Amino acid sequence: MAKVNELQFFENKKVLMFAPSFFGYEKQIRKRIEDMGAKVDFFDERPSNNVWAKIFLRFFKSIMLGKIDRYYKKIDLCTELSPYDIVFVINIEAMPVWFITKLRQRNLNSHFILYMWDAIFWKRNILNYVDFFHRVYSFDRNDCEAHSDKLIFRPLFYLNDYAEIAKETKQKYKYDLTFIGSAHTDRYTILKKIETTAKKHNWTFFNYMFLQRKSIFYLYFLTNKNFRHCKAKEFSYRSLSKNEVLDIISNSKVIVDIQGVNQLGLTMRTTEVLGAKRKLITTNTEIAKYDFYSPDNILIIDREKPEISEDFIRTPYQETLAAETYHKYSLDGWLEDIFEIKNI
Repeated sequence: MAKVNELQFFENKKVLMFAPSFFGYEKQIRKRIEDMGAKVDFFDERPSNNVWAKIFLRFFKSIMLGKIDRYYKKIDLCTELSPYDIVFVINIEAMPVWFITKLRQRNLNSHFILYMWDAIFWKRNILNYVDFFHRVYSFDRNDCEAHSDKLIFRPLFYLNDYAEIAKETKQKYKYDLTFIGSAHTDRYTILKKIETTAKKHNWTFFNYMFLQRKSIFYLYFLTNKNFRHCKAKEFSYRSLSKNEVLDIISNSKVIVDIQGVNQLGLTMRTTEVLGAKRKLITTNTEIAKYDFYSPDNILIIDREKPEISEDFIRTPYQETLAAETYHKYSLDGWLEDIFEIKNI
């Protein structure tokens, strides 16, 4: 299969792209599309990335409607004179119907594509948008099966930085186990159980539970039973940089992944671990349905009783997958599928 940079699929095309700010992934996607020849006009899909704005947008959207309208009216002025070949939206949530209606009317020959990396459970209004797009993809297999006439299944991807980690030769790792992620739902409770197991076996466990600010901790403390017995000092309030995350994963033998309680789609961390060729411990039983699943490299644990065997920690990663499988879950492989790039 030819690589997308050889095809120059986007050459001389103009792309209008919307995506939420998400640890810099939106920048990497935009850059790769530009590398492939496109001129990209990019806008954050959300009017604000303040932690409270995100909470209001998800759970109390009516409070944000005025701010959303003002934000998209400015974007409307910026884009009204520019015809686009492709309109690409990731994780639609804030975009008003009036705005995308006008976009469609102004860009009758454009191709509209939507990708969702959140489940319908969290983005219940997504089905109100699907008719505006020529193709709608989702990372959640169950959502796609439930709405097979509207959604196309396509898992997430890893950035090339993680493939570079896989090229490194390690005789010894700094960490036996690593978790890096936001602290929410029951993650704290599960991670404390894993921490107890790690201490019992003298495994080194790097556990970075992130909260955006201490006020969020106190909110969880009051509203979430899983936080009733924890302390604010157990959490980190600084987001790690991309290079810090890469360095930690590079020095880790096994990565721990705990998906949200109502999430069935695989997390970005899962595909990153695949790209880095590191072993994975996950609570997501759905992973057994994927073509890269191997019990030699992936251990599925129960949320209530997360048991980890010594053999799994002791044995190295087993390279049994074909190169085509790794490519499928790379950013290039993802773009090839999303934009239906053909080998021509």
